[in-house]
Amino acid sequence: MVTENSMELENQAFLSNQDITGEAPKLLLCSSIASGSDLGSNEGITPMAGIGKEYPELSWYYLYLSNKELKRYISVFSGRKAVRLRTPSGTVEERFFCFKVFSYTATDHRKRFEQCAYTKEEYTARRDSARVVKEAFATGSTQKLNALTNEKGIEGNGWLFVCAPLGQLECILSAMLPRQYLVTDYNTHRAAVIPQRQMEEFIYLYESMPYNIELMNRPLEDYLQKKQRIRITGGVFRGKEGCIMRLHRNSRLVFAFGNMTIAISYLHAFPFEKID
Repeated sequence: MVTENSMELENQAFLSNQDITGEAPKLLLCSSIASGSDLGSNEGITPMAGIGKEYPELSWYYLYLSNKELKRYISVFSGRKAVRLRTPSGTVEERFFCFKVFSYTATDHRKRFEQCAYTKEEYTARRDSARVVKEAFATGSTQKLNALTNEKGIEGNGWLFVCAPLGQLECILSAMLPRQYLVTDYNTHRAAVIPQRQMEEFIYLYESMPYNIELMNRPLEDYLQKKQRIRITGGVFRGKEGCIMRLHRNSRLVFAFGNMTIAISYLHAFPFEKID
């Protein structure tokens, strides 16, 4: 029997993947450089599931890190470890910073996919995670959001997303060795920014139904060739443009999400129109 709650999760948890444009010190081998922007993502769309306050003073930035560095930077950015900073007077002091963080590794994603039990307990766990994300963004709670990221259990190299003032991030990064760098935008060559609403969508969908999300290996332009282009006309992804293609015997929507290239299942859950 399909319940109302399960339908809500199935319809909303339909997406998210990553392919980040930029110049990180170590680029993920399976990532691509997506020169096309996320068409429609910056339109005035109602945030999904009732979440989505905009915080113009803060933005999401990201880095690609080895597993060891990923764990270290999560501890620093979440306030569990101090940073040694040199003051204008020349003295060194330890300071704590507490920002919103979220990590993604292909290994952790694959583990979630392969270990999915399709049981009532698994559904409850995914539903509870989605509820935490909704509450965290609705209240602006850093503690609730960071509770989803446990650096001790992270496996593999991957991306670290952090919501913080750019000046403070650069100050922290310049003080830590070896020096790490934020991913830069392909077009502007400045630190790449993910809008608040896009990060909410990504985290919500990844936590609620990660098995319908797939990272793509190539830039969006490679998938658009000789494919029917479409535009989503309703739901949380209204305005986004991409193409329909079959992957693993399933029709999926492939499009840019921020500066990422992703594929999502359950295309039938969203109305769309063809683009000539």
